[in-house]
This record gives sequence, structure tokens and C-alpha cells, in this order.
Amino acid sequence: RSRVAPKRSTSSPPTVAMIVTPSTVDNFYITHDVNDTPSRRQGVDELCEFNQRAYGASLIACACELLEVDFVVTTTAQTLMHRFYAKKSLTVYDMKAVVTASITLACKLEENVRKTRDVLNCIRHAQELAEGEPKGVFIINTPEYENAKSTAHFMEMVMLKEFGFFAHCSAPQKYAYALCACLNLDEELTRKAWVMCNDSFLTPLCVRFKPDVIACGCIYLAARRAGVALPTAPPWWRLVDGAVLEDLEIVAKTLLALYEIDEKFKYIDLGKPQTTTATHDHSRHRRRSRSPTRGDGERRVRRRDSRDFRDRSRD
Repeated sequence: RSRVAPKRSTSSPPTVAMIVTPSTVDNFYITHDVNDTPSRRQGVDELCEFNQRAYGASLIACACELLEVDFVVTTTAQTLMHRFYAKKSLTVYDMKAVVTASITLACKLEENVRKTRDVLNCIRHAQELAEGEPKGVFIINTPEYENAKSTAHFMEMVMLKEFGFFAHCSAPQKYAYALCACLNLDEELTRKAWVMCNDSFLTPLCVRFKPDVIACGCIYLAARRAGVALPTAPPWWRLVDGAVLEDLEIVAKTLLALYEIDEKFKYIDLGKPQTTTATHDHSRHRRRSRSPTRGDGERRVRRRDSRDFRDRSRD
């Protein structure tokens, strides 16, 4: 049999290109009725759910500021929190546990890793600022700290499983800045649109519309409030693929409803959380099981161990 290597083909192999765009990976938006959420089906009214989500998003913003992470970590954590409660109910999973897991996941996704101890302490301090109740810091190797840490890790795995281990996030701020530059808007209007994009994460808009549509809605509301006329022939929102006037009005009305709330967002315990941790008593497994009680006429039989084999090897 000939050992000559076969000649290689002179023609180059076909190139297989895979282009990943936001339209191919953004499969986590609500397609059903927005009022038919798991929390509503469990008896939580619309205003209570809106306030609790806003409380969780504001708690994330305060804790991330204390952690001194990049701003993209804040928006990613808020988006993950809203996505999770689009699938699960507030009465089943506690808001504070989900906030902790969202920040931990966002730090890993955006490569701003922080220790779990620092995340827990910053969230506790953020709760003190929000609720006005002193709670102190977590002390390492205490039952309270170990329970909080294991609960955070458990919730992190629950969220990843619910997302299908896919947690792509994109913020609307970059789209708003680019659109304002294309429309030649002044710096003050651009700043207002940017602030509205930040405020949009207090609402569930990030699970209803894509970030470029939210950016259009923020520019639309900022221009209306500032009395600035935007091009209508052709409509300026056609710069974004899939944007329609009805969606822009929904974004604007949602933000206006948020601004009409005067009272401070407060935490409400909506039910017993089902975040059972995977912790268990290791000392129970280290205890040797007791042998059954022997009678008076029975003698104890020693189990065979290494001593028997050692004595046999000497013989």
C-alpha cells in the first residue's frame, strides 16, 4: 500500500460565518399579556408589584454604588431582576434574595467580580439607607452570614436555570446617545433622555421592549416635556428598526406613571420565601451510627480492619 500522503486540495475550504445579532439572542421579552404575570396570578395587585419592582431596582442601584462597580453592572442587575420576576412570583421568591443574586451575577457577567461578603454587606447597608433601620455588618463564620451566603448562591443557580444559562443584557443609554447625535439635539436634552433611560430600569420596560425602542421612547418624552419638535416627515423613530409610535407612547406613559409616585418605595413581605438552601448539618453525617443493643448472652464481634491484614503479612 502506498505511503505517499494524499495531495491537498488547492481550493480553500468553504468559510462558515455565524453572525450573532441582538435579534437572534433577545428571546426573553414578554409576548403575552403584560398584566398576566406570575405575581398577579398569586393575588398581588398591579400597584404593589410595580412598587416592589421599583424598590428592588433602587436597592440594586444603591448597593452597586456602594460597591463602586461600573454603571453597566447596575443596569445588568436590574434587568436580570425584572426578567426573573417576569417568570416567577414575588410571593414565592423574596425580593432581597433575588437582588443579592442579581448583583452577584451582574458582577460576573460584566467582569467586575466582587466578594460575596462585600455584596452582602453593601446590600445590608443599602437597606439601612432605604428603611432607616440599623442592621450592622455580617460577621464571617457566623450562622447568619453562612445562611445569607448559601441563600445567595442558591438563588443565583435558580436564576441561571430559569434563564437557561443565558443572560445577555444591553442598555438603552448607548442607543439614546447615538440617536441624539444623529438628530443634532442639544446637550441638555441629551442629558434628560439619558436620565430617563436610567429611570426606565425602575420599571419592567426592559422585559417588554428592546433597548433601542426604550431609548426612542425616552427621547420622545424628553422632547415633549422640553417643547422641542422632532422630524416627522419621515418620522425620526424610523432610524430604529421595529420602532412604532404606539410603543414610544407606552414607554412615555410608563415613565410618567413612575414620576407621579411621590412616596418612597418600601419593602413588603408578600409571603414566605421558598428559597430553601442546600445547606445541611455536616456533623450529623460524621456521627457514627450506634450498634443495636446486644443481649446478655451475646458477645461483641470486632469488625475486620487493617490490623488483621498486618498480622497476616507478618506470618
